[in-house]
Amino acid sequence: MIIYNPHNTQILKERIKLAEELLNQIPVKYCFITGSFLYKEKYEDIDVFVISRSKKKLERLRLENKKVKITMIDFNDLYSLFYHSASKSCISKNILPTKPLKVTISDYWHVVNEAIPVILNQKNKFHKDARFLVLYTEYFKANNILDTLQLTQKINEFKNYEELLEYAKMEIPLIMNIKRKKSYIRRFFYSQAGFYKDMLDYKAQKFLYELTHLITRGINHG
Repeated sequence: MIIYNPHNTQILKERIKLAEELLNQIPVKYCFITGSFLYKEKYEDIDVFVISRSKKKLERLRLENKKVKITMIDFNDLYSLFYHSASKSCISKNILPTKPLKVTISDYWHVVNEAIPVILNQKNKFHKDARFLVLYTEYFKANNILDTLQLTQKINEFKNYEELLEYAKMEIPLIMNIKRKKSYIRRFFYSQAGFYKDMLDYKAQKFLYELTHLITRGINHG
């Protein structure tokens, strides 16, 4: 058993033993547990991540603890920001494989486009897409990879999904204007604005349309 705890966050002692017992029930070499189960007396799920190329072993797996939620990670995803975040602070069965982080500003814009419609429809700041939005924003804002606990704490700073959207509207234009050349911003985001303009009856597209204008407006004030 390996404990990854770069921030020296206090892990509940009794959970360390429980985590080890759970991980030993999973028939793969690389698996780990992270999230509130390790740090909080009260928790909803036990987040277990399994690194494997095959789902067959997991399909036959039956764990007694019904709170266990298993997420499978392919070896090709070890370069992702998601994996680097999830595995940053955790308890694992063995030393976890590491790969250099590969994430681009284009990946970030894709996350933005995926997250905004979901947040507006679900009105839920804890939705997976909302977590991705905050994770990517904080990475490109400060070059900081939040672990799962830090990510939850950051999301808890927002009273509701509206505050999360205001955060996005404030941070994304600043990030884009720092990370991208002005010529690219003009070319790409003007075309994006034209795409959204035809769908302004939809809240998500209207939000993204306004966001592209904030980004391009930053060129003139940069």
